[in-house]
Amino acid sequence: MSVYQCSPDAAPDSDFEPGSLHHLEPGNHGRMLDPRRTPVSVVEVLVDTGFIVLRVGGFEDTGAIWRVPLEEIDHYQFARGCDCAPDAAVAEMRHAIERFDREMVIEADAADRLETAEMIERLGVSAVDWLAERSRFDQEERWLPDPATLHGDEALATDFETYMRERGLWDIEEAFARQFVSNPHSGEVVKGHRIVLAELGLASYAGSIVRDPATFTGPWERGRRAEHIRARLAFLRALFARLGLERVVLWRGLSAETPLQLDQHRTFVSTSFAEVVARSHFDDSAGRPTRVLMCQSVPVDRLFMTYLETGAMNDRFLEAEAVLIAHDHDGWP
Repeated sequence: MSVYQCSPDAAPDSDFEPGSLHHLEPGNHGRMLDPRRTPVSVVEVLVDTGFIVLRVGGFEDTGAIWRVPLEEIDHYQFARGCDCAPDAAVAEMRHAIERFDREMVIEADAADRLETAEMIERLGVSAVDWLAERSRFDQEERWLPDPATLHGDEALATDFETYMRERGLWDIEEAFARQFVSNPHSGEVVKGHRIVLAELGLASYAGSIVRDPATFTGPWERGRRAEHIRARLAFLRALFARLGLERVVLWRGLSAETPLQLDQHRTFVSTSFAEVVARSHFDDSAGRPTRVLMCQSVPVDRLFMTYLETGAMNDRFLEAEAVLIAHDHDGWP
């Protein structure tokens, strides 16, 4: 049984046409080319940064706003007969795509990784003491919930919020988690963290250049992003150390229209503590030629974010999610 919402009465693909730049007229309605054909509408086009602003029109994420690169318009389809953007506007969009058609690569450096590991270890010692003195989850001797419930622990989520607030990092945590849960590829909130993780030596980055000047300004400047990353990792490692756990069992299910090509420069791998979630990804895509279902025992120091402490992962989507920092040849598809 699927753990996700869907529409049993969805219109056939024949009612739509492949997305193109001409479809990017505010008010036009379309669908994402995912298995459940998530409905979207065009809000505006941001030529200066090369993004389409879309509003999600159905399922768990109804009302969410996504910023999608212009060149990814072919990931969508639009209703036949909808309005067309003027030729001049389409020409501007093409110029924007050309302007941002450059790749940036940051290889994770071993010396940076060692320095970061030492900083996280020092923070982890303090985090262990904090949990012993301040954590309701710890003081009540609670245990991690059964993944089959798909819900994290409310006390632990409150503990984590308090921990991050005391370090002046809750604003960045709240915004990052909300964006990751909705669509990690929307805009540059998550991309900025991917770049900083590479600069910290934790995972290489290979992807598009920065488009939005605000990506590393104000509350999102590199130093605060790095501080957030280190604090998050320190808290999780301290938590699992207090619980006496060195490894966790995680699942991943996915499908594709083409044979899988492993990305050796990805930063994050989304997995689940719950087998039922992974099987839902696998089973709901029976019409796709490539489907994968797998399970691994993973060291806890690979964990970047989980549903256990992240309130945003227990709101609209219930996936018992665990986000890993990718490693080369880690075996995950």
